[in-house]
Amino acid sequence: MRDDGTPSRGRPPAFTGQWVRRDSGPVVRPYAVTGGRTEAADGEVLDVVAVVVAIRGGDVDDDDDPQRRTPEHRRILALCERQATVADIAAGTALPLGVVRVLLGDLIMSGGVVVVRQRPAGQRPDNNVLQEILNGLRAL
Repeated sequence: MRDDGTPSRGRPPAFTGQWVRRDSGPVVRPYAVTGGRTEAADGEVLDVVAVVVAIRGGDVDDDDDPQRRTPEHRRILALCERQATVADIAAGTALPLGVVRVLLGDLIMSGGVVVVRQRPAGQRPDNNVLQEILNGLRAL
């Protein structure tokens, strides 16, 4: 940087010893959070709209548990006390979606959370249900 404050050509600006934002906190790369893994251990890829809920008692760290819960696991468990989608969890933790999928895979395998399975798209509702809906619409 020149004395007049303009950047010099060919050289990057010198580090002044201060971060631009002090409140941004520590920077941890996503691969460090997941231990370098890019897929869940069970190989299942969770859809962004998959609904996940914590299992009561699944958030307790056992002394015999070889895989201790990380702060990220605990944040996900806190968000899953009520049913939440994978996208909501990613937004709530401010973690990339791929990282959340890997961490959710860990929690599923350890019994901390469960995926609430929705009815398959091809499965039709019972005819009685459809008839009741039709009757209700006609009554309007």
